[in-house]
Amino acid sequence: MSMRRWKSGGLAFLLVAGGTFGAGVFIVSGGAGGAPAQAAPPPPGVQPGVQKWMKDREPLQVELNDALVPIALKKVTSAPAAKAPCQRLKKAAHAMRVQGKAPNAKVDELARAGLVKFEQGADACLAGDLPGAQRLVAEGLAERTAASEPLDDTLDGD
Repeated sequence: MSMRRWKSGGLAFLLVAGGTFGAGVFIVSGGAGGAPAQAAPPPPGVQPGVQKWMKDREPLQVELNDALVPIALKKVTSAPAAKAPCQRLKKAAHAMRVQGKAPNAKVDELARAGLVKFEQGADACLAGDLPGAQRLVAEGLAERTAASEPLDDTLDGD
């Protein structure tokens, strides 16, 4: 049987390999005090409360995405034609913004990126300012895009 020991960050790692089966055992011991290492909490993405929050949020997210399309893709070209799409966007963005907080503060912060800009864009749209609405929606989309990777990382526990 052979044994190898490594030290890393105050933890000792012991790898034992031996016997005819080639079995291995990986043992992690505590640092200088010999106390057992505390298990890290599961990442937010696998915590039941966060999963429920995300699941409850799905229909709101789909509605927001659908409501953004006419403004973001500049399909609305006149103020009179903009009333219904602008009201839809206002309602969808507001519903997501007032949804209860996520059980994890960082997830909550990142998941709400861009929502205020979307509501402001809807208000500009309802006031007849289509270029302002399109600009604000584009800014909100940029905020959401910038938050998407950090949100994924946070959910994964990175």
